[in-house]
Amino acid sequence: MTPALLFAFLLVFVRCSAMLMSSPVFGAQNTPLPVRIFTTLSISAAITLVVNPAKSAPPADMGAFVLAVGNEAVAGLLLGFFMSLVLQAAQLAGSIMDMQLGLSMSQILNPISGVQVTVLAQFKFMLGTVLYLAMNGHHQLLTAFANSYKTIPAIGVDTMPAIGANLLALVSGVCVLALQIAAPVIAVSLVIDAALGLISKAVPQMQAMVVGMPAKILVGMIALTVSLPALASGIQSGVGYGMDSLARVFQARAK
Repeated sequence: MTPALLFAFLLVFVRCSAMLMSSPVFGAQNTPLPVRIFTTLSISAAITLVVNPAKSAPPADMGAFVLAVGNEAVAGLLLGFFMSLVLQAAQLAGSIMDMQLGLSMSQILNPISGVQVTVLAQFKFMLGTVLYLAMNGHHQLLTAFANSYKTIPAIGVDTMPAIGANLLALVSGVCVLALQIAAPVIAVSLVIDAALGLISKAVPQMQAMVVGMPAKILVGMIALTVSLPALASGIQSGVGYGMDSLARVFQARAK
């Protein structure tokens, strides 16, 4: 047990804890705190022994020490945040569906994020989480965490443009993915709204929008059921896109 090894373990622990705190599943609000702590310690110990990221002795001054710890925290937050955006695409798609079907007023608590979301957003988020685990997305996250030490662990002003560009591209891709997942329900909702508008014009005395709301919800749920397989391909492509964005970020750091 040397000072260099202890310093290396500290750096790995900071990056791992930041990654797990901002990542899906691991950073859930309902995960017990002892489980989070022991998971972080176990992963950090394994990565420290295998990767050995410490290339030099611990810094002699406090400024360099704080800079090194801050660099690890930013790298870990990037790892977790890029992957958590994938599940946000499913939740955003559910919110769009709720707004189209008139269910946006119903709010429930998301036990993972700890915020109020709509019903279909919660359903899509939980289903997306199951699909994320089924396709071993958490394994890919841990693999990316280990591979991140193959690049130079330095985040500076020169790397911020690349990080910002890839983050912006990932956010735009997540929004497009959410629209693609919600597209069947949006299309059905627009058709029903157009039909109800024609009925309202033909029979002004009839409250077509109020009378047709149950039919709109029923047809929307049928479209949601038929389009559920598209969520699996959407989560899979989102995970792949997130991993590619991470690879571009760390390659930019290495340069």
